[in-house]
Amino acid sequence: MPRPPRRAARAEPVTVRRLLPGAMLLACALLWSAETWSEVAVPPLRARVTDVTGTLSATEQATLEQRLADFERDKGAQLVLLMVPSTAPETIEQYGLRVAETWRIGRAKVDDGAILLVAKDDRTLRIEVGYGLEGVLTAATSKRIISETIVPRFRQGEFYAGISDGLSRMMTVVAGEPLPPPKAQRDE
Repeated sequence: MPRPPRRAARAEPVTVRRLLPGAMLLACALLWSAETWSEVAVPPLRARVTDVTGTLSATEQATLEQRLADFERDKGAQLVLLMVPSTAPETIEQYGLRVAETWRIGRAKVDDGAILLVAKDDRTLRIEVGYGLEGVLTAATSKRIISETIVPRFRQGEFYAGISDGLSRMMTVVAGEPLPPPKAQRDE
């Protein structure tokens, strides 16, 4: 049996009422994605040890702070620790660069600073190194410190021990680098 010919569909006028639900849905999606994809703030640099995860006790933080201060006084190079829950949506490399640019670790013309960055919930680590230490604290050396020293302790749940041992290895490596001496401190 032959089919009847199709009628051309009549175009209905587009009204605001018809577009409003879709537009509202799109606006909500854009707002949600903007909130979801906002960058993690870089905390202010107030100490050599910054733990925004609450992982390290006050005693552990004070011990690390003193060791890093002593190293800086003796060698001149500045090493710091930053622990954050996550760097998402950025990679740890992107976030590490933002931290380095914000904090400007190390002496001004020597650029001899390094940041041990731990994104605890992401389970990622990175050592961000200033140009003055790139010759000694290379990408390969940093990777070995992370994979051979820090990660095994983290896997055992020993965060303080992993960080302490990792910073010790970083200090040992940097101590062998010929850097300008630290400024003499005044005796008062």
